[in-house]
Amino acid sequence: MTGKSTLRRAGIALLAALSVSLTGVIGNTANAAGDPGPPLETPPSQLDAALHCDDGIDHATTNPVLFVPGTTAEGGENFAWNYVTALRERGVPACWVNYPYRGWRDMQISSEYIVHAIRTMHERSGRRVSTIGHSQGGLHPAWAARFWPDIAGMLDDAISLGTPFQGSLVATGYCQVLNAFPTGCQESFWQFTWHSNWSKALNRAPMPSGPSFTSIYTATDEFAAPGEDASALAGAAHLGLHDVCPGRVGEHLALVVDAVAFALATDALTHDGPADVNRIDKSVCGQAFMPLDWPGFAQALPDLLSLPIKAWLQSPPWTWVRAEPPLRDYARA
Repeated sequence: MTGKSTLRRAGIALLAALSVSLTGVIGNTANAAGDPGPPLETPPSQLDAALHCDDGIDHATTNPVLFVPGTTAEGGENFAWNYVTALRERGVPACWVNYPYRGWRDMQISSEYIVHAIRTMHERSGRRVSTIGHSQGGLHPAWAARFWPDIAGMLDDAISLGTPFQGSLVATGYCQVLNAFPTGCQESFWQFTWHSNWSKALNRAPMPSGPSFTSIYTATDEFAAPGEDASALAGAAHLGLHDVCPGRVGEHLALVVDAVAFALATDALTHDGPADVNRIDKSVCGQAFMPLDWPGFAQALPDLLSLPIKAWLQSPPWTWVRAEPPLRDYARA
């Protein structure tokens, strides 16, 4: 009897422990699924005004794509004459978002625009949303998925072009030089510095499961430098132009028109999971540019050439700072 009683008590204790453990797991999963993350501090009217979508978003038959621009550009300036046109011709509904101050201010504010955009597109389309971001534009979907638990379930592919997930040594040198003057450096440029607090917070834990991340880079990137190291993101397919076409080099701004980068991006959009170099037709190595709307490019060219001036006027030197903006509470945990 004593042995049977002991076994019985041990079995009950084991079942109780398993029950508590499973309850904790289920509870944590439910909390993660129901937790919308930190509240957005930007007024909804401003968030709505920054999002521009095709009419087809409301009757989407395929996952829509959100285009997130690089620093100093608005979404249409960065993508309307290249990726948006090319994907529209393939029946993919597109949206783009504009940052406040053209991305020169605190990126923690800019990320709220991407959180709102993904939620809005998901609600309107009834489908998961993919994103394509250039430079700074690749950071925000990853930041949103990292800190807003509901975003991971709404996000399909997050594709980045020349994005400094680890920061940039060029940005570090730039801000060190500017910090010798009373003005200091632009807020977001501090956040681009090598292993900044922003980058450490983003990379502190793996990206959540669900979305597929594809980081496309060129080894000769002059801004997100060094290209291979700066663009690394744990859990992402990390693909250089030279992985498809040995010896191929590119530059930071030209990634948004590069034929190989476009092939990788569209491969990710049209397959489960991230892009795979083994699926890319090597004939792309003989092409310089992706399909472009050349008249649209000609029309956009004056705006593209004036981007630094526009950004300077919106964020003049007296708005610059001498240190990286502090992390918000949600990013310190």
